[in-house]
Amino acid sequence: MPKPVTTIAGLSELVESQFKDNKKTTVLYRGHGAASFKLQPKVGRLRPSLNSAGKTVNEALMLELFRRQSTDRVEVCAADDWELLAIAQHHGLATRLLDWTRNPLVALYFCVGKECETRDSSGRPLREDAEIVAWRCRKKDLSKPLPICGPLKIKKTVRYIPRIVTPRLRAQSGVFTAHPAPTMEFKPAGEIIRIRIPYARRKDLKDSLFRYGIHEGTMFPDLDGLARHIEWCQTKCH
Repeated sequence: MPKPVTTIAGLSELVESQFKDNKKTTVLYRGHGAASFKLQPKVGRLRPSLNSAGKTVNEALMLELFRRQSTDRVEVCAADDWELLAIAQHHGLATRLLDWTRNPLVALYFCVGKECETRDSSGRPLREDAEIVAWRCRKKDLSKPLPICGPLKIKKTVRYIPRIVTPRLRAQSGVFTAHPAPTMEFKPAGEIIRIRIPYARRKDLKDSLFRYGIHEGTMFPDLDGLARHIEWCQTKCH
């Protein structure tokens, strides 16, 4: 059963009592704005365009277009396709990566940052609970090289700890899993604990996170994030 959390103090107590690292394992977190969301990469959830010849989204083409059109917009050039995919993911492109974080407050922010994440068939927002997925997994050996085939040809799930090539990766304590079959739901090896965030507590928790320095301006440390944060501070909105 998911564990309910309604305050930052409640989340902190859970982290301190159950999620400390040990010699062999660590805990990663992923925040879902809706508890119904599955552990499935974004590119596997989308459909290809009507003029596409394939039945799935052409991820290789999107990555190549991103490579060619982003060169004057990135602060640090990607060393390989792994880094390029990480940069693309953190700027909203659909990829086979799933975002995780070492910081449970970051995961909480992505649970409560929006007023709602899902809508019914008529487009009305659903008052759905959010959820943090806490995954206890084996520690990653950074000395082992990534598969030389690149992220688009992997045969098994790869945990990827990138270089800090964008400010967002640093701010969000970002870690990824890369998935060989993005259309399939990820079933992690290891212990999974689900933490339920009641819908009625979303706004209060977002306000609490702001007081702890976790908000749009710090999670997205660029001009877009700053502008959204100032607007949130000065207007009546979620």
